Amino acid sequence: MKLLCASLFAVLLSVNASAALLTPASGGDKLEKVTLAPSASVQVEGESVTLTSIGAGLRAKKVVFVNVKVYVGQLYVSSPATFKKSDSEALTSLKEQKAVAIQLHFLRDVDAENVQKSFKEALTANKINTQEASIQQFLDTVAKGGEAKEGKALSIVGSHLKDGSESIIYETTAGNVTEVKGPAGFIEKIFSIWLGKPADDGVAQLKKSILK
Repeated sequence: MKLLCASLFAVLLSVNASAALLTPASGGDKLEKVTLAPSASVQVEGESVTLTSIGAGLRAKKVVFVNVKVYVGQLYVSSPATFKKSDSEALTSLKEQKAVAIQLHFLRDVDAENVQKSFKEALTANKINTQEASIQQFLDTVAKGGEAKEGKALSIVGSHLKDGSESIIYETTAGNVTEVKGPAGFIEKIFSIWLGKPADDGVAQLKKSILK
């Protein structure tokens, strides 16, 4: 019965994006030739919310003893004053955010299977039940999202909704948008991929760079 209720609670909505999920401000520093916008705006329940960049870093992965550059990850939050820039508190401080986003600027092509695999490994490292309805729907969305293309950005936006539920919106590098809704704590579970216990040294370095 609990599993059935969870399945009914998690709502999946797919639409083709007519505009980018995040609207970045102009300017910003560069990292690996990626421009890091100082802020961006996003629509949450019909309201425009301004997000401030907290930090960014390179996500590399060791492949056959060689560190391969995968993407530049940039974190945005709606209330920087309440975000805790510490290893132990960053993830839990997301409770204080109306909205939070991470944008992954890919430096190489990565197929959907490997994007999903890396996310699933990170969730498992944080003891997240990947069979939970909303988590499984998120992973299914990633798998169906297609290849992450070099030179394009993949965006993930989490928001706390007025009805007490939480939303994760996933935008592929092709611009397709999918929303997955879940119960309280859903945003923290998904963002543990980057702000929780690192699944490998590459994620650990990315987290360190974002929080420095």
